Amino acid sequence: MLTLQKIFYFSILTPVLICLGATAEPADDWSKHFQYQYDYTLQEDAGLDREAEPVHVTLSAKEGEVEDWQKEVRVLRLEGDGEYEIIPFQAYGGVKAVVPQEEEPTTISTNIVFIATCDAKKNATYRLLWDNTDSATLPEAYPKRGLLLRGEAPGLYVENEFYRMQLSGKCGAIETAYRAGQGADCEMSIFQKIPTHFVADVWSPPQRWDHDYDWDTPPHQEVIIGPLMVEYHRWGPMSLYKDVEAHLTYTFYAGVPYVQVRSLMQFNENRSARAVRLGEIVTTHLETKKHQGNRAEPLIPTFTHYAWPEHDKVITREINAHLNDDNEVEIEGYAKGAIAILDRDVPWVAGYHKSKEFGIASLRKSHFVMNKEGGPIPFTVPCTYVAQYGWGFSYWSRPEVYPFGEPNTILDRNAVVAKGTVFCNEEALFVFEPSSRLHEVRDAHQRFNNPLKLKFKGTGPW
Repeated sequence: MLTLQKIFYFSILTPVLICLGATAEPADDWSKHFQYQYDYTLQEDAGLDREAEPVHVTLSAKEGEVEDWQKEVRVLRLEGDGEYEIIPFQAYGGVKAVVPQEEEPTTISTNIVFIATCDAKKNATYRLLWDNTDSATLPEAYPKRGLLLRGEAPGLYVENEFYRMQLSGKCGAIETAYRAGQGADCEMSIFQKIPTHFVADVWSPPQRWDHDYDWDTPPHQEVIIGPLMVEYHRWGPMSLYKDVEAHLTYTFYAGVPYVQVRSLMQFNENRSARAVRLGEIVTTHLETKKHQGNRAEPLIPTFTHYAWPEHDKVITREINAHLNDDNEVEIEGYAKGAIAILDRDVPWVAGYHKSKEFGIASLRKSHFVMNKEGGPIPFTVPCTYVAQYGWGFSYWSRPEVYPFGEPNTILDRNAVVAKGTVFCNEEALFVFEPSSRLHEVRDAHQRFNNPLKLKFKGTGPW
């Protein structure tokens, strides 16, 4: 069932931030207007200055205490000496639940997100106030630069100060990506006009591949919309293999150079599969001479290099330096077409164009496989695969199931993925300007994997 959404447009040129310093009432006096308050102290321990860090917090109250979370919440950044700054926030995801005991009231909760700043190895304190108890007109803040959003789901267009991205109007996957300010010749995409980001795919030969981009439209979709965060969820059975469910989420933030991606694949029946993959980036590259001869002009590669970390080094590989006469990669020790075969959980993989100064990287955070019904989980060469076969595109992906053998060998066989198997993945897609040592990718990965931490004083005893 398709969930219809209202789509809003948030301009980059939104109203300026309201900043009340010592000229307003002291921060301590704000508490008289609210039922609840909590000083949320964040700690930076990764050694990186945080200029725009999304922070999510769940607030709760009794039913009836809060009529409109967006109106009855304030976030103050405490600066010391009684000074403070009002911080923009976005409320989303309101829910309620009845406590079994009759004497307990119904509980309501909501999430809020705000964008924090914190110097390296320092702390920052944000006062959260909610449930406005009086009729006072309290000042609020608006983001200096919000997200720009156009279109309707699934074909959303999202832009911030770092990137521009267009989602497929058919399936909702990322179709094209640009660095902010760059033109059409710097498009990260694939010539076939299918998404450049494949979130989930399965292959059960002799049937064809089944990708999330094969949806004519997502079976279900939901959009959370606001100036600080746009979150797009789509989920449902795969287009061809109805026994496989895919759940996919993009989260876009104002002021953040990467898009968070969460994905889940669930197998509801035993399935014979040659391949199961998550998190693939596919972009245009050269074809074999036979196919290239059918074109008036040869395809223009999107990326010139791939890169990944290895211990304390960054390994870069120029794609064209390893092409044979038929535009296929050949590297000693690998099957034809393989540029690199890396650990499934390699921290990050990046593709970039050196002279055009753009690139995109997968920043890995968490991953797990389980069988919720107690069945076996598959162990068939899970890896990260980087390839250029001369098919007109190159790619990297995170296979969960792959055959042991090359095509047309006895080991080129399907494996059984048992009913109840679940694959889960959390990563980010980072759009960047490549430097000689790709320090910006390493820093982004460290930042994504080490968010600001709450200094929690504890609770209880129970």
